[in-house]
Amino acid sequence: MAEEKGLVNENLEAVLEIRLANGSAIKCVIDTGFNGSLLLPRNFVETNSMLFVGSEEAELVEGITAEIETALADIKWLDEEFSARIFVSEADDALIGTEMLANSLLEIDYKNNTVKITK
Repeated sequence: MAEEKGLVNENLEAVLEIRLANGSAIKCVIDTGFNGSLLLPRNFVETNSMLFVGSEEAELVEGITAEIETALADIKWLDEEFSARIFVSEADDALIGTEMLANSLLEIDYKNNTVKITK
């Protein structure tokens, strides 16, 4: 069974590490209100030479819409390697959206501060 493990941090956020095919990794907060795949900081995207592919209109908090740049990332996730279209953040935000959770089971254990995704 394929699985990814993480933790619940001091801010009670579920955090998992996303690994790129090139070996780089970044810790991301799971955001079930975000239906995309990933939101990654611009400096991480540029450092890893991800291909910018355009922009997309996205609905943010409180119904605000904005054009956000998109790029392609080669991801290793749940024992698979694939290309994902990601949103590029101008801040240091790194988020995992529900598109990455599709067809899997998300378990957040606040008692033991653990996070597990299985497929």
